[in-house]
Amino acid sequence: MSAYAPHACFGWSARAWARPWAQFVRAHPHLRVAEALEIGAGPRSSLTPLLLGLALRVECSVYAPATLPAVQALNAKLLTADEQARVRYTRQDVHELHGRWDLIALKSVLGGVHRTHDASLADVHATIGRLVTGHLNPGGLLLTLDNGRTLLEPLLYRLGARRNGWRVFRRHDLPSAYAHYSFGVLSAASAATRLGRLGARIDDALYLCDRALTPLARQHAVHLHVYRRPS
Repeated sequence: MSAYAPHACFGWSARAWARPWAQFVRAHPHLRVAEALEIGAGPRSSLTPLLLGLALRVECSVYAPATLPAVQALNAKLLTADEQARVRYTRQDVHELHGRWDLIALKSVLGGVHRTHDASLADVHATIGRLVTGHLNPGGLLLTLDNGRTLLEPLLYRLGARRNGWRVFRRHDLPSAYAHYSFGVLSAASAATRLGRLGARIDDALYLCDRALTPLARQHAVHLHVYRRPS
């Protein structure tokens, strides 16, 4: 694989988001599948380069076709020509998927498509269940990366996407998982999206603090849940 830092795939608060992913990869050192799907890649964040380390072929899907050139350009900066040949770009809607895969990954998707003003936790659970039973091959894995609700939430709920009902999750808001990894307390919002390079340095500083705070906290800023379809 091309030489790059894994957090380059995560966009904002990148080091914090990359931490649970690294924990998952370390816990599954021999995981190799044939077909993987990324749902909801965006112009600033795509997991496809990471999925190429786990799958022979990756389908990188976007919701809005207009974002596809930007997603392709983002990934092209990280991938070799051989790696790019293993990627297929499509448009997919998490509510109306077409196909089955061995591995499905979605980052910051559940909170956006199930906003607090027009959906419930039951709807979130139903979506996860449908992805597992309807779109995973037997033995396949679903990875969901989501924003977590920390003690800072009362200070943040009027900022950014939260103003528009973006759903953030406590660990046990989601169905019982095959495996779970989480990280962070202070990395609950991104300074880089507002302050550019200065904000990115702030995010990195918060990440360093979170390395010490995470073991002490009960609720974390980033959750990675792993769901498995029985073989």
